[in-house]
Amino acid sequence: MTTTESAPTYRAVLADPGRITWYTAAALVRAPVVMAPLALVLLGHAAGSFAAGGLLAAAHALGEAAGAPLMGRRFDTKPFVGQLRLALTLEAVTFALLAALAGHAPVALLAVLAALAGAAAAGAPGGLRAQLAATTPDCLRPTALSLESSLNQSVWAFGPPLVSLLYVQFTATGAIAVLAVLSLLPALFASRIPHRDLGAPGADDTPAERPTKTLRLIWPTALLSAAVMFLIGTVDVALPARLTDVDSSPALAGPVMAAFAVASVISGLVYGGRRWPGSAQAQSLVLLLAMAAALTLPAFTQAPWSYALAFAVAGLLYSPLLIIRNLALQSQLPERVWATGFSLLYAAAGVGYGAAGLLAAAALKYTNSSVAFVMCTTLTAALGITALTAENRRRNPK
Repeated sequence: MTTTESAPTYRAVLADPGRITWYTAAALVRAPVVMAPLALVLLGHAAGSFAAGGLLAAAHALGEAAGAPLMGRRFDTKPFVGQLRLALTLEAVTFALLAALAGHAPVALLAVLAALAGAAAAGAPGGLRAQLAATTPDCLRPTALSLESSLNQSVWAFGPPLVSLLYVQFTATGAIAVLAVLSLLPALFASRIPHRDLGAPGADDTPAERPTKTLRLIWPTALLSAAVMFLIGTVDVALPARLTDVDSSPALAGPVMAAFAVASVISGLVYGGRRWPGSAQAQSLVLLLAMAAALTLPAFTQAPWSYALAFAVAGLLYSPLLIIRNLALQSQLPERVWATGFSLLYAAAGVGYGAAGLLAAAALKYTNSSVAFVMCTTLTAALGITALTAENRRRNPK
């Protein structure tokens, strides 16, 4: 691996030995996570109702949030290759069982399997990101993480449409079976992913390095992660309702969210290609407040094209915010607990997303879509300001 202070270009990142293999593995690891919610909703509908599908999707998300701290810690304390293979194999097996038992087992059992599938590989994204950070030269790390962010958003853009295609061609059961195959593929070439063991055997017995201790160290960054995903969760729930309120088809939510995903891919690449002025805290504050303001626009307009514009602007701000968050976490923690830290951010994001769905649903029940947008974007701004203020005080104590 080269360690020279080369220019922060994507060519330099991809020229690093094994780096293309890492990005291929990362895309395959993320794909089942992105595709699972829609696939499980469709599976539940086939097994009984959309309500059952919603239960399965919620169980998967809760399993991810619950499993991320524990499974992420294992990536810090166990050999990387063995842990990745174990996590992905467990995920593949549970998805395969879901496909086999769909239509023959009670929804409660399917929900348990969905939760186990979410928990099994919940530490894998954080473990992979920790290895990317640990095996990339310092001068290229922001660029490498920017490319990872854009890759993730590309998976988000193409994953749900792929589920719809699989559903049409092979039914919901076939879509879940494909998730099992995708889960297993990275395990087949895990040893070729650039890696090094970050912790020492038995480190999981050290109280100072347990997830609870790590969370106390990074809670402002975790709160920021929750705030960002709270905003995303809000619009996922409130946008179809808003479109209906302005006499448009709720199906337009798909193209609007696609505008968000495409814009975030572009901004991730642009952000990582150069250095930007201002501190990480200042950049985060500007990006978060601007993103919240952009996603407040649908509350005050009725033209669907303006929603697409608002979401595209928000997407441009989203990827840089995530990149800064990931870099901030690395500066706060020793390398041996990076996987734990990234997995805690993953869990915090899941909590934020779930809380937004509950609040937005309650707001829609008792008020309307405009109020739901304003309530949730305002709360996001408040959470973000709180997180960044706390982080700044930790960095600059009086």
